[in-house]
Amino acid sequence: MIGVTRRTGEHCRLDPDHIERVEAGPDTVVVTTDGSTYCVRETVDQVIRRIVEDRAGDIAACYLLDRGEDADPLGPGRHDTPAPAPVVSLRPS
Repeated sequence: MIGVTRRTGEHCRLDPDHIERVEAGPDTVVVTTDGSTYCVRETVDQVIRRIVEDRAGDIAACYLLDRGEDADPLGPGRHDTPAPAPVVSLRPS
């Protein structure tokens, strides 16, 4: 997710995979794949840079996971998130 600031000053996050285009004009407008539009304070270049950084972080995390390392920047066991619940199949065996 990337953080942007709407023209109203409200901070929000957008999924870069759902961004269809970013339009420049008097205002920067982000258009998502579902047709929603967001008028933001950031420039087109700033939005693109945030998308690139988000995707680079995903690639780096995948690289670490592929090597068998913990992709969590805080390291194993150093965060307050509880362990995920076990996966239970809903399909009969």
